[in-house]
Amino acid sequence: MTYDLFDLPTAQHKAGLAGLLFQIRHMEGKSPKPAAIPKVAALTATSATIEFTADSVQCLFDDLYATDIAVVRTKTEWDAQEAKPSEVVEEEIDDEDNDGNPIKKKVKVKYFFYHQEQPCGNAIRQYIRDEPELWLKLWRDMLWAIPRGNPQSRKPYKERAKGLSCSEGAEVWGDLLKAEKARANSEFRTDEVAGALWLGAQAVNAESVPFEGRVEQTLLLHFWPLTVQVYAPQAVQPDGENEFVGYVLAIPEVSDLEGFLKDYPRLLGNLSGDIRGYRPAEAVIDLPAEGALSFLEHLARLTSEKTTDIDYNALAYNLGSVEFLHLAKFGNNIKTLASGRVAPRPGLMHGYLQIVGKTGEKAPYANPLFRRGLMLALLEGRPWFQPFGKLFAEWDVSFFIPTDAPPKLSWFWADARRKIQEIIQAMPTAPNPDDKSPEADDLLMMLIHRLTRTYLAARAKEKSGIDPEQFKDGDKIAWDKLPKDFHDARRAAGESLFYEFRSRRDQAFVQHFAQTFFATKQYVSEDHYTEIGRALMTRTDDVKTLTLMALSANS
Repeated sequence: MTYDLFDLPTAQHKAGLAGLLFQIRHMEGKSPKPAAIPKVAALTATSATIEFTADSVQCLFDDLYATDIAVVRTKTEWDAQEAKPSEVVEEEIDDEDNDGNPIKKKVKVKYFFYHQEQPCGNAIRQYIRDEPELWLKLWRDMLWAIPRGNPQSRKPYKERAKGLSCSEGAEVWGDLLKAEKARANSEFRTDEVAGALWLGAQAVNAESVPFEGRVEQTLLLHFWPLTVQVYAPQAVQPDGENEFVGYVLAIPEVSDLEGFLKDYPRLLGNLSGDIRGYRPAEAVIDLPAEGALSFLEHLARLTSEKTTDIDYNALAYNLGSVEFLHLAKFGNNIKTLASGRVAPRPGLMHGYLQIVGKTGEKAPYANPLFRRGLMLALLEGRPWFQPFGKLFAEWDVSFFIPTDAPPKLSWFWADARRKIQEIIQAMPTAPNPDDKSPEADDLLMMLIHRLTRTYLAARAKEKSGIDPEQFKDGDKIAWDKLPKDFHDARRAAGESLFYEFRSRRDQAFVQHFAQTFFATKQYVSEDHYTEIGRALMTRTDDVKTLTLMALSANS
C-alpha cells in the first residue's frame, strides 16, 4: 500500500500514517522482535509504501493494543467484582467555618478496588524519560473517556488482556485484500467508520446515513493516538475554583513524514515530569487552542538544539498546522466543546513564550484569566487588551480589584500592572525624529494609565487626608511606605469607578470618562489631549477596556 499525505482527507489520517510508521519502528527496535513486522519499502517526506502480510498485520495490531490488567481505586462502586476489599480512609478537604473562613476538615472516604484493562502504550513509553506513568495515565484516561468511552469499543484491549490475538488484525487484513481487489478494477473499497477510530464519526447517524471511508485509509485511524498530544484544560468557575473539563487533543497535520518521525521521539523525551494537581504541569492549559500552541512550541524547541536561537519558521516544513479538539464526556455522550487549527507563522511562538515563559523558567503571568486573554489576542491577531472587554463585563469585580479577602486566583491586577509597565518601558523616549514613534495602541494605553493613576491618587489623598508628596524617597514617591488608609481609599475609589465605567456604553461612557478624569488636574499635552479625544470618538470600546485594565493595575 502506498500512502500519500496529499491524498489523505484529514489531519487525523495524516497523524495516523505517522503513527503507523512510529509503531513499525518501535516493533523493529524490540528485543525479541515480533514474529512478523510490516515492511516500509519506501519512505519520502510526503509518502510511504508499506508491505503487509496476514502475519505482519496481526502482529502489528497485537502490539498496538497490548494491554495489562491493573487494580484501580475509585470512590464510585462499579457493577463488577472487587479486586480486593473496599477500605475507608480519613482525608482532609477544604471547608468553611460558621463565619465563612476557610478551614481544613477531616472526613471519612470509602474506596473500592477493581481490575481494569490498561493500555500499555509501549511505543510511547520507551521515549518518555521523566515520570512516564504520569503522562501515560493522562493518555489512557483520554482513551477511556473519549474514543473508547463505550465499553463495547474496548474489545481489542479486552482480547489482549486475556492473552488472545486482536480480532481487529484479521478484520483489517480482510479489508486490505478487498481494497487490493478493488484497486485492480480501478475502484475504491469503502466501509463504515466507527467513532472509536474517527473522532466525531458514527457508523450510522440518527438519520440512518452511514459514515464511510476507504478501508486502506481507515487502517491509519488506529494509530493517531500514538502521535497526538493530550492536554488537560482547566476551567475557572465564577467562584474562583479551577477544574479540569475533558481533554484537548492536539492533532498534527504532518507535512514531512521523515522530519516528524525524527523530531517526535525527542519531543516525548523532553516532556517534563512536573505535576500540577494530578496531571503533568506541561499538559495543563488555559485555552483549548493552547494545546496546539504547546505542541508547536515543543517541536520548535528541537529544531535548533545546538544554537541559542530557535528557528520557529522551520516548523512549517514538518507540520502544515496543528488541529485541536476539546472533547468531554457528559453521561454517555461525548461533546465537542471547541475545535480549530493553528498554523505556524512568524512571531507566533515568540508571542506564546512571552505569555507562558520558557521551559524551566517562572511564568511571566500567574493569573489564568489574564493568560487566556493574551493568548486569544495572539491567536486572533488583535491588540493584546481587546479580548478582556468581554471578561470585564461578565466577571465579578473582585477578580480584578484588590480586596482584603483571600484571592480567588493569582492576582489579576499584578499581571495587568506588569504588562502595562513592560509596554511603557519598551516605548521609545528619545526625541530623535529618526526613532520609531510609539504604536498607537501603546500610546493610548500609556495616556489612559496616567489619567487613571493621577485621578486615583487625588481621590485617595482627598478621602484619607494623606499627601503622597510627604513620603518621597529622593525624587520619587515611596508608594509602599504610604499608610494603609491611603491604599484603602485608592482601592475603594478604583472599585467604585470600575462599576461606573463598566455599566456605561457609547456616548454615556464618553461623557462619564471626560467628566471624571478631567475633574482632577491632569498633566496632558495638547497633542495627547487630542489623541485621547479622537480615541473616545472612534475607538470607544478600546478606551473602555483600557480604562478598566488601568483601574485594575492602579487600584
